[in-house]
Amino acid sequence: MITDDAYGRWKSLVPFVYDWFAHTRTSWPSLCARWGEVLDANDHRSRQRVYLTEQTEGTTASGKPTPNTILVCQAEVVRPRVAAAEHMIFDEHAKSPILKKEKALWHPGEVNRMRCVPGKENVLLTHTDAPEVFVFDANGPGGKQSACKRADGTQYTPPTACLRGHTENAEYALAVSTVGEVVASGGKDEKVMIWELGDASTGGGARGKEEKEGSGAPVVGGGLSSTELARHTSIWARVEFSGHTDTIEDVCFNPRNERELCSVGDDRNMFFWDTRTKKAAGFAKGAHADDVHCVAWSAFEEHVIVTGGKDTTVKVWDRRTLSDSSNEAMHTFDDHTDSVLCVDMHPQAKGVFMTADEVGRVNVFDYSKVGAEQSAEQAKAGPAHLVFQHSGHRGTVWDIQWNPYDSWTACSTSVGDFQNTLQLWRVNDLIYRDEEECIRELEQHRDIICGRAALKQSEPSVKEEKTDADTDGGSIIIEDDRVDED
Repeated sequence: MITDDAYGRWKSLVPFVYDWFAHTRTSWPSLCARWGEVLDANDHRSRQRVYLTEQTEGTTASGKPTPNTILVCQAEVVRPRVAAAEHMIFDEHAKSPILKKEKALWHPGEVNRMRCVPGKENVLLTHTDAPEVFVFDANGPGGKQSACKRADGTQYTPPTACLRGHTENAEYALAVSTVGEVVASGGKDEKVMIWELGDASTGGGARGKEEKEGSGAPVVGGGLSSTELARHTSIWARVEFSGHTDTIEDVCFNPRNERELCSVGDDRNMFFWDTRTKKAAGFAKGAHADDVHCVAWSAFEEHVIVTGGKDTTVKVWDRRTLSDSSNEAMHTFDDHTDSVLCVDMHPQAKGVFMTADEVGRVNVFDYSKVGAEQSAEQAKAGPAHLVFQHSGHRGTVWDIQWNPYDSWTACSTSVGDFQNTLQLWRVNDLIYRDEEECIRELEQHRDIICGRAALKQSEPSVKEEKTDADTDGGSIIIEDDRVDED
């Protein structure tokens, strides 16, 4: 984990390396955080939903049930270059005032993974310790309103649909296409399942499929019993892919084509699938030296995929070069020191993506900068492809996401012994923009940055009283230089 000294150094730099930053300590551990829809906006800020899960202990000290929840919150996200430095000074044990709770959806089990439908972010999909994928509407009622009661006395918010087909628990691998509202999931049954949300009105691609007999009792650890599932709309999988030989850890769609997707798993393999042919469209056997935890697909170059694994490496792949005899990655980054758990491609910047690991580090990479020329001083700070390191978490980072509506703004959530944390942040643009461009901009504001403009306005009487000796290099000019240096 990040040490006290390293965390202290990072915290002191927050007003300089971030354009905007918000920190909140969560009441319960959270494995998922997602950006929602923008509710309104003006020249200075936007009001945007943020979805955050709570992994409760099930009951309070008095024995009262405490449901696992999805918190529907609203965040005040300031525009670039609006936040003042003092607004980014925070207490790591406090909740941020910019985040307001709107409602809570009670979830049947702990939420391990959550995704939103792009463009319809009020539609949420979740994985828990169960075979099903649940669909919720954040615009619907939460809490006790319309809650379903269970035989053990607990309650849950009714899902709008249950995606069915897995025969074993599907806990982490979950993705939604950018177009078409197609959903993919992978699980312990080594299957990749595909659904279309539009099938809710017809019962899905496997209409008439007989449901297996099950218990009417609530499911231990998560999910719904067969009796409870019968209360809600079921959508059966349209397509089922087989090929993995161990648990599937992550799936992602080609952002340009909802019929193409990729999956990775504990068998260390990466598969490409095509729902039109219903067959594998390529694979990389032994993509990593250990379990492959995460995968993401570039929105700018549809042949580029990024993976991260338990072997601590991040790999950038060109799927055009993969074959039965070749599975060499285009780039391999070893800048993490522990298991890489999640990856997210930047939606607005080509070549940029971020990854997070088990010790709390979030790295921002740019694979287009691999091998770029660096000065000796630049090389000391790190390789050219490592654009930024976010070191604000002191526990395992379980979820990260770039804001689809606000460039270079991200959310990240962590769980650990020190604290459970949600952070919303935007990288200072002087860090990732072209260096010469940044220098030219800074030169235009040299007097303000160095304090000269303030001195000229606040000390007119001093200038009027300067002697000839002072003008020739006397003490007042020397004093001015000392102020500039400070």
